[in-house]
Amino acid sequence: MANIASRSDFTDDILSFCDDDFYNLVQQQCGAIALEIIKAQDITSISCLLDINNIFDFLHLDSDELIPLKKKAGVILKDGRLIIKTGLEHKVKSFLNNLHCLNQQRSTTSYNSDRSLDMTVPEQLLHMFPFIRTLINCSNLITKSEINFTFFNAMLNNMVRNFITEEQGYRYDSTVRQFASCLYILGGRTAYEFVRLNLPGFLPSVQIIQSDINSFKNHLSEGQFNYDYAHEYFQLNKSTIGFCAEDCTAIIPKITYDTKSNAFIGFSLPLDKNGIPLNSFYSTSSFTRFEEWCSNLSQANLLNACLIQPLSSSTENISPYLLAAFGTDNRFISSDIIARWLHIYEECKTKGIRIIGYAADCDSRYLRAMRISLGFFSSFRYHDRSDLFEIELPSNWSWFFMQPEQLYVCIQDPIHICTKLRNRLLSTTATLVLGNQLISTKPLFYLIDNFSKFDHALVPSDVNVKDRQNFQSCVKISSQNVINMLEHVPDSIGIIIYLKAIQSIRLAYIEKSTSVVDRIFHAWFVVFIFRLWFVWLNSTKKHDLDIAFTKLSRSDISDMEKKKTKRSYFVTYQSYFSMEINAHSLTYLAVLVSEGTLPSEALHTWLQNSQSCESTFRSARSISSISSSGVNFTISQFLSRINKFFMLNDIKTHAHENKLRFPKHHKLSSTLPYASNSSNVMIISKIDIENIVINAFQSAIELFKPINIEEISSSETSISINDLSDKVSRHLDDFWITEDSSRDDKNSDFATESDDELDNDDNTDEYMTLNSSFDTIDDVRECDTGFRLVDNVKEEFSQNYFHINVNGNKKYLHKQTACWYLQNDRCSLSSDRLTRVQGSFFNKIHELIAELLRVQVIPGSICDESELAEVTEITRNHKKSVKSLEIIRNQ
Repeated sequence: MANIASRSDFTDDILSFCDDDFYNLVQQQCGAIALEIIKAQDITSISCLLDINNIFDFLHLDSDELIPLKKKAGVILKDGRLIIKTGLEHKVKSFLNNLHCLNQQRSTTSYNSDRSLDMTVPEQLLHMFPFIRTLINCSNLITKSEINFTFFNAMLNNMVRNFITEEQGYRYDSTVRQFASCLYILGGRTAYEFVRLNLPGFLPSVQIIQSDINSFKNHLSEGQFNYDYAHEYFQLNKSTIGFCAEDCTAIIPKITYDTKSNAFIGFSLPLDKNGIPLNSFYSTSSFTRFEEWCSNLSQANLLNACLIQPLSSSTENISPYLLAAFGTDNRFISSDIIARWLHIYEECKTKGIRIIGYAADCDSRYLRAMRISLGFFSSFRYHDRSDLFEIELPSNWSWFFMQPEQLYVCIQDPIHICTKLRNRLLSTTATLVLGNQLISTKPLFYLIDNFSKFDHALVPSDVNVKDRQNFQSCVKISSQNVINMLEHVPDSIGIIIYLKAIQSIRLAYIEKSTSVVDRIFHAWFVVFIFRLWFVWLNSTKKHDLDIAFTKLSRSDISDMEKKKTKRSYFVTYQSYFSMEINAHSLTYLAVLVSEGTLPSEALHTWLQNSQSCESTFRSARSISSISSSGVNFTISQFLSRINKFFMLNDIKTHAHENKLRFPKHHKLSSTLPYASNSSNVMIISKIDIENIVINAFQSAIELFKPINIEEISSSETSISINDLSDKVSRHLDDFWITEDSSRDDKNSDFATESDDELDNDDNTDEYMTLNSSFDTIDDVRECDTGFRLVDNVKEEFSQNYFHINVNGNKKYLHKQTACWYLQNDRCSLSSDRLTRVQGSFFNKIHELIAELLRVQVIPGSICDESELAEVTEITRNHKKSVKSLEIIRNQ
């Protein structure tokens, strides 16, 4: 049995141990298993061991040769993960800590003289380092300084120790290595090399930093869900509840090889029955099979990210944790999302994390997944679960449609809702009519043309924006100053109501300074605005709406306008239903907090959205090299950049230990005080909530009175909250029954999505047996073999190569080289976000054209006007297809 010696039992000569002396010491201190792991990695000395962060990282390699050693060192789980034995890990950690302390102690004592402090500094040293003279002259002031010199001392000590050592023997303090890693991640390679070359002996080489990043414990692979590290992150931030978010972003399609997982990255990963991507699914030792994949399978053009936001009152501004990321071709359905959410919930539950909700953008599949999982105008119910949230609904809450039992709540991203409402206002295919009001941008342009910019702060681009995802324009047009000034503009009642709705969405879900009372008020104020509008629209005949539009717009109704449905006079149903879901979820959480089921931080709504995904994508784009104009990434590049952020965040988390200081973003520091406002988390009762909702309803009624709507403007026949709720409930119930039956007939979630499953016929060769262990590549000349095509490879690296026959000779082709060999086109993605959005938009056009004409879609190509005209002619009798094309042309 190994006996771990204390640091005092070690002598300086131990640091020079190598070979047998070194192995005997390891066996004595850590045991035979640790010695076997060290020998397997060819670690032969103390100095070599001190340069390695973690000797157990070697065991995480996916190799059959390591299985016996893995079984000795730990436990292999069913999912393939290895858990190191606690006792073994403790002995090795204690041994390494003692060695590091001994090494640092020797370094300190070697260069600190025991003579009097009033030593004489050699003139030659003063000539080489003139700053010493300044240091001595200002010593009294420096000793009184409040500046923390911990890192400065570590830096100078490290540099001086390296000055008297040969370069291959340079050693670096742990704090210096952490500083070097941060500099490399934040500044890039060029900035790092510039500092390293001008401060000799200070920073390790780039290769050492890259090795540290690659061996960092929290390493993310495609499709891997890191529940264990999420558990550690939540513990570190003293949180037990979290809110999940999921979103996609466009990427550069490209197939690459990952040596750690021995799998190819860049294909669209298939999903299992739980909606989870099959990790390392595209792993093969057959070049022929890989060639078939490249020819027949689609590459991922989107990256899906799943994040968890810890909700805690102990720490402000906790960053979300990236749980998983994987490539997709966007061919998934709502049931996949529901299954994935339930699986994530169950796995997090086993780690002591209670997921209280999910957030997404306004994608129709996610909206349907939310509606079904909430049982919101659907027949879905949970059975035999003891972990359900449950509230007791008062009998007079007729305005509340959500079921009393829920496993989690759902939030549609409020920023996306605001931009969708703004975009609907700018739409050329929809005309918003509310009573005797035509809601348009004309009053806003009138404001810009006739009033001072100092009063409204608007410019024309805020109203008619090119960037349809620009949220700041929504903030500006819905500001209180703009709304107040619009009251003096003719025919602006409709636009005032519309902008107040956008403003209330911001106040309810986005602004940190809003109190809980005001959040609930604004959330239901918005809902009642659109409920009143929705009921009026459904009670008005289409012919009367057309006449109203003709009078208000002072124009004739064209043939195209006559074909419009009632939906063309209202906001999109995705936007409206998202507002309903958000208000119900917020109220549900407020009731749970009031009953003591959840802590007050569950009402931090500004953290409960999918902007955490957007922020992660922006961060990954920002980390590109300063000498590169490309900000986009492939899946492999995204994972590499995110792993850098994992390491950076870990160093930031331990800043109190390493004494490193990091700058704060000016926006973050300016909004920090609002996060701790105690009024934000004031506990309220059900009676308080009911009164708030009634006040919101009455405020909406008052807002509608100037509009010519008989049921609302007439004091004698004014609609009650119960009558309004009953009508809305019946209309929505009928609407979703129709939509669901229509979807079932078409075997799709919505018209905007596809349920097409992958063709399983192509997978019949998945289990076939190859006739030979070598594949064949013909007609390769010797002069063409400048890539990694070799005769022999080491056994430990053989999994990284294909065994092939080249012109009758057995060769080994590196799998990354195979990716290059089979790549036909070099795909790209514009660095301009507006162009990216436009590109994806035109790709949708081309996909629609391909579907209608039954032709092959060319990825990344853009259709021309002649194609549009041809398809329009062919599909003239297909109303829905023509409508889609007309919308595309107008936009």
